[in-house]
Amino acid sequence: MNRPLSDHDYHLRYRCSPQWRPFLGALAQELSSRIEPDQARALMRRLGVSMARSAPLPAMELLPDLEEAMNGVWSGMNWGWVELNDTDDALKIIHHCAPIEAAFGAGSRHWSPAVLEGAYEQWLRAAGAGDRLRVQQLATDTTSIEPLYVFALAA
Repeated sequence: MNRPLSDHDYHLRYRCSPQWRPFLGALAQELSSRIEPDQARALMRRLGVSMARSAPLPAMELLPDLEEAMNGVWSGMNWGWVELNDTDDALKIIHHCAPIEAAFGAGSRHWSPAVLEGAYEQWLRAAGAGDRLRVQQLATDTTSIEPLYVFALAA
């Protein structure tokens, strides 16, 4: 997949299917009313790990190749796209256009993005990041068409 020029460009090319929204909205409501947000977050993280295990990436040595492989998985699912940026102290992961908030609602912001944490952590560990590094969410920008999720892989 060629990386889109912007989130708007992505949404012009891909539309989120509404077929799962009622089910996922009801699921989010049940999760929110029956378990604590931290438990929901842990569940979503485990789901992300499972998702990544079911879509393993080929062995890569270069960050741009890893980014392209991740984007291939996300593109196939209509789950947006990712940028990987190596900073001095961490690997910054910026996920654009994930349908998470559209599926689960704004009330899920505390726990639903953890599915991405789990997926990225699994893929990066499989790529050689090691067990001592963890992916943690840094921020969510809700000003774009779809929220922009920012994570970091660090000790």
